[in-house]
Amino acid sequence: MSPLKHSPRRLTAVYYSTGLIMSVMLICAVHFAVIAWMWHRATPARTFVDRLSGPLVSREEVLSIAQSYAEHPWTAAAQNVRHGVDAHGIDVQTPDGPANKAVPGKWRVGLENVGLPYKWGGFDTPESFDAGVAAGKAAGDVYTIGKRRRGNAAVSDEAVGIDCSGFISRCWKLPEKYGTATLPGLCNALKSTDDLLPGDVMDAPNGHVVLFVRWLDGAKFRALFYEAEAEPKPKVVLSEHNLLWLRFCGARPFRFALIGE
Repeated sequence: MSPLKHSPRRLTAVYYSTGLIMSVMLICAVHFAVIAWMWHRATPARTFVDRLSGPLVSREEVLSIAQSYAEHPWTAAAQNVRHGVDAHGIDVQTPDGPANKAVPGKWRVGLENVGLPYKWGGFDTPESFDAGVAAGKAAGDVYTIGKRRRGNAAVSDEAVGIDCSGFISRCWKLPEKYGTATLPGLCNALKSTDDLLPGDVMDAPNGHVVLFVRWLDGAKFRALFYEAEAEPKPKVVLSEHNLLWLRFCGARPFRFALIGE
């Protein structure tokens, strides 16, 4: 057979192989483009380290504060349930569950609950949360894409609780609430997740932030973190995370500039 003449079957195989290779190349290109975007997105735009002042906070103190939020006992009443808009037209949805069935992460009326509920934009202490609950405020306000889109305009003053960056701000004893985009500006970036120590964070600017507690394996792939989780358990919890997944989601390791070694 002449080298210039090929059977239809051979041509089909050639076209199929070429198409497969091009598809793989396209998938790889998209994958690396997404990784590059996440890396750029995770780069803090501003730094405030040089302006920080005040006493150091110890790692033990940071973890003690975190534990107090995760293990805080409180009792809800019917007046703390809210599903609708507040006086300013802001939608409030408390993370309550049915009274006759325990749902992980959801609180119940008339029973002792454990852990401060998640509230979009929340910056409460356990004491201010208890005071708000006693005053009839909504206990928590769950995260939604709509709230993410509206930002601070979606924060209700008729609800109490804490969100992920508010939780870190409290654990680090900051006088005001910082967001996931500004917390890295108070920190020194770590070269590797292997360098994480108790009280450090994995932060994804404009995303989520978690507080490192300890490693769960020698390879440093899995670790325990405290976090004000938005979902599926909207409250302060002790969670296990895979570090590769956190990095894939845009999180990077940071160390608060005023944490004591």
